[in-house]
Amino acid sequence: MKACFIFTPNQMVNKCFYTASIWKNYSKNAVLLPSLGLAYLAALLRDKGHAVSLIDANILNLSKEQIIDKLNEIRPDYVLYNAITDNLQDTISWIREIRKGYDKPVIIGGPHMEIYPGETLSHECIDYGVVGDGWETLPELLNALENKKDLTDVKGLVFRKDGNIILTEERPKTVSLEDVPFPARDLLPNEKYDMIASKNKPLTIMITALGCPFRCTYCCTDTNLRARSADHIVAEVEECINKYGIREIEFYDETFTVNKKTMKRFLDLIEKKGLKFNFSIRTRVDCVDEELIHRMAKNGCIRINFGIESGDERVLKATNRNMSIDTIRKSVKMANEAGILTFGFFMIGLPQDTKESIEKTLNLMLELDLDFMQLNKFTLLPKTQMYEDYKKETGKDFWRDYTLGKVTLDDFERDYIKITEKELDDYLEKGYRQFYYRPKYIWKKLLQVSSFTEFKRLASGALSLMGSRG
Repeated sequence: MKACFIFTPNQMVNKCFYTASIWKNYSKNAVLLPSLGLAYLAALLRDKGHAVSLIDANILNLSKEQIIDKLNEIRPDYVLYNAITDNLQDTISWIREIRKGYDKPVIIGGPHMEIYPGETLSHECIDYGVVGDGWETLPELLNALENKKDLTDVKGLVFRKDGNIILTEERPKTVSLEDVPFPARDLLPNEKYDMIASKNKPLTIMITALGCPFRCTYCCTDTNLRARSADHIVAEVEECINKYGIREIEFYDETFTVNKKTMKRFLDLIEKKGLKFNFSIRTRVDCVDEELIHRMAKNGCIRINFGIESGDERVLKATNRNMSIDTIRKSVKMANEAGILTFGFFMIGLPQDTKESIEKTLNLMLELDLDFMQLNKFTLLPKTQMYEDYKKETGKDFWRDYTLGKVTLDDFERDYIKITEKELDDYLEKGYRQFYYRPKYIWKKLLQVSSFTEFKRLASGALSLMGSRG
């Protein structure tokens, strides 16, 4: 059976996070990465004997007509898409238009399907939805379709039958990334991917675990951590370097350094095998120490992305982020002293925020001597503790209505804070302007540049993060 995965064009970050201009510039220039989930599932289906293709229409900037032309060349039996909340309506719009030119059954999966499966299937351009992990459900679905078996026996599935939407039994999450093949990077245009703070190309992304053990109240990540061994991670690193010529890897885990024993083994293996590549990680400030940071720097770590979020300990505690401002200062300083670039993630507009706490966040952002920062307007997202509390208190479910097409992102209201949208926008632009326009910061960045190519990337990245007033 032939299956084609499509990563739809114009992948944009959630427009609720930014002002209009920053949102547009950041989406188009700051982060241009592959859909690792689609690459994983493509490898899995190929391993099961299916003929598989993957069209990254986003990085290739393909039009509807170009996508349809490719589909007519490939002639897949099924077309598969990924659904995330931020881009759901755009994705459905692409599916609807593509199907006008290539009318084959559509299968959709991804994080959003686990939250609103029936609502998503209300869009008739979609035939089947994979609910939860697709590792077992997707091969079983294709097998059932090929052999005309009863779909109700496939766990983790939503589909239509006789005009009704059928949701089958929930599938337990038992599969780890060690149970499936490495992503099918041979189906990706690896040379085209880029990030604002990257130093080398080709680059790729990698995940070493599913889930996160922490329970931040604003986050929807599964708290059941399913981690890979260091040996398995390094085997994929070797494949990336030796088979695909990858020179830089962005580890996309929420908390890459959460298991110190795994990290030690990971670094031991890199040293033992003499692997030469650059990498960057995402982690919490309370999940690193001086020894670990220096070992990572020695073995190619060029950037640590710290989830800092707020400069007010009261707000951090209220969101179940039990870390001190002193710990934040200490960890950023350790990374800077080790020669690792630091990137801080911050949010303003949390339900617990006041104008005073937002000022504390902006002040800490300037104090920390970060190399890059990303400042978002906090947005309540589905499947988070905060959103569940909000639904109980108000009876509203914006994201359900959004899934059904009754509202758009432009209709999102922050009625859970006492700060106006204009005030948040002013704070956001103030934060970006103060951070990136500082003479001290500009001079520091110019001294770090080692080539004209790096200068162009840095300038483009800064412009995409700052945007223009709009």
